Amino acid sequence: MTTQSTRIILDTNLWSTLDDGSLPRLETLLEELDLQVQVLPSTLLEIVDIPLEEVRRKLVAGLARGSRRTRVRTEADLFAEEVVELIRRTRPEWLRPIPDRAEVERLRTFWLKKIWRQALEDSTALHQHQQGQSPMRDHIVDGQKQNRRGMLEEKFKVGVLTELHGKDDPESDKPSLLGNLPGWDGSPRALWRLNLAHVTWYELGVIGPRARITGEDRTMTDWIEPWVDLGKLRSSPESFVHMWLDEARVADLPRNWLNWAVDVVQLTAKVGSGNPGDAQQASYLVDCDLFLTADRRFVEVLERVREDAPFSFAGTVLVDGNRDKPTAERIEQALSHIA
Repeated sequence: MTTQSTRIILDTNLWSTLDDGSLPRLETLLEELDLQVQVLPSTLLEIVDIPLEEVRRKLVAGLARGSRRTRVRTEADLFAEEVVELIRRTRPEWLRPIPDRAEVERLRTFWLKKIWRQALEDSTALHQHQQGQSPMRDHIVDGQKQNRRGMLEEKFKVGVLTELHGKDDPESDKPSLLGNLPGWDGSPRALWRLNLAHVTWYELGVIGPRARITGEDRTMTDWIEPWVDLGKLRSSPESFVHMWLDEARVADLPRNWLNWAVDVVQLTAKVGSGNPGDAQQASYLVDCDLFLTADRRFVEVLERVREDAPFSFAGTVLVDGNRDKPTAERIEQALSHIA
């Protein structure tokens, strides 16, 4: 009987410091401790954002090459898979009779093979592309800052995450969600339901149909369209919203729920520029055993989410952030405390 290797994810704040000569020792450590590193497309994109080309090249090679690496599907693919399965359970008539599996394979080939090959050969083009994404990241952070200000003004306390509810307040000076959620009467609903209903309807029902003309990002549409007849979905907006507000279950959507929960808990502290990337990484934690990071605040966020999460996800391991020590040594020291 064979045992499965322990699956780990290293935060980008660890990968980005492995150019200190630690990569060979990391390989030995993975072998000695029987660890399998899950490498994320989002981590690759953060690494190619590094300005120094020589450092980028070394770290991309360390991230991409090695027998104890497992490349993981992009989080957009995993998010979409959960949405498609929810539709399969509740609205099977919206599914395409013949899925466009060739398109799914094309997208997955790009994210699991082509983008890695491109980064290994010459990361310059990817670096320039990532530089162009800064306004989008800044927009997300600005939105979080605005939400945090609202929470502080209202003295809103984040209680049990599964029990947080939202409703429409006609007397509030905040924008109403009523117009964005067809069929919702404004009565109290679980906050995670309202958030995911709003995000998915906006992406699939509003942006999706116009994105090829406007140039807006249509990532969610790209991943869901091969499986779902979006014409049928868009012709039944009230039913779509009802699916989210009354029929979806956390068990259907652990990655989407975890991403939402981390985003909420992040608002209880000062908003940092790394918040979007942290929430993105969190969505992968249902598929691994340990998550190693040198970010104490991120560990605190994840442990706060764990208190209320109705499912298990990777244990967190806080790694010493002192960069005077080699990164592999810091990782080894942190793992030595794990029983």
